[in-house]
Amino acid sequence: MPIMPNQHNTMPSYYFHANLTGLVHPKHRRVPMHVDERIFIILGLGTICRGRNTTCKRQRSLETIKVATMNNVSFTHPNTTALLERYYDGTPEGVYMEDFPVRPPWPYNYTNPALIPPGPLEEVLEPTFKATKLKQFKYNTSVEIIIQSSTLLMSDSNPMHLHGYDVFLLAQGLGNFNAKRDIRKFNDHNPQLKNTILVPRGGWAAVRFITDNPGMWYLHCHFEFHIIMDMATAFIVEDGSTPETSLPPPPPEFKRFKTYNMLISSVHKPVQAICC
Repeated sequence: MPIMPNQHNTMPSYYFHANLTGLVHPKHRRVPMHVDERIFIILGLGTICRGRNTTCKRQRSLETIKVATMNNVSFTHPNTTALLERYYDGTPEGVYMEDFPVRPPWPYNYTNPALIPPGPLEEVLEPTFKATKLKQFKYNTSVEIIIQSSTLLMSDSNPMHLHGYDVFLLAQGLGNFNAKRDIRKFNDHNPQLKNTILVPRGGWAAVRFITDNPGMWYLHCHFEFHIIMDMATAFIVEDGSTPETSLPPPPPEFKRFKTYNMLISSVHKPVQAICC
């Protein structure tokens, strides 16, 4: 048997899958060569104050709770209504906002090893907040996303999964993404087509796709502990111009089920709505 690398040595795996390519075929989808919207997402950890406090001690203090973030936002999942239902009904007020940041709030050395342990460097970057912030796209938009792993209180790789889509993996790299240097590495001829992208530890991944599937789609890290810590957001894709490119209405029994829930809740104690 060949000698396999240590389970904690992620570099052999990275160099293997980062050099894979896709099969070129006339009937296969091609990489969109133009880009309508660009997003730069930083993955990391942060802390929020316990209770309703607005200020608290940091650096592993018992006054804080550690959460996972994307562009310094830790996602809040509504527990009394379904996001897709609110979007379809046009009633997002009080449930979600369409202002997910397309850039991190401030630049820093995202892969600085000194940010992993609590200390004076990470203390400035550690505070974050929880919110239900989504990003909305028009139908048939060409989107390019750079996802950057950081060392802010963590040293993990991040398998990022986008529901509803396959995306072209243009490139992966180590260190901080540098557009002037790294765009030259993009493979727009035969890239991999995937729905889960490994963002390497202390590195980045670049993807591109067309928003041709209307609805509301969850983007999250596939590590269970990062999902629990709310490293996530959701993309809203608007309807196209035809019935075939538009989100179908809810089935008739959906409204009857909703009415049934309302009748039950008027007799018994209120129950939380569950998203299917």
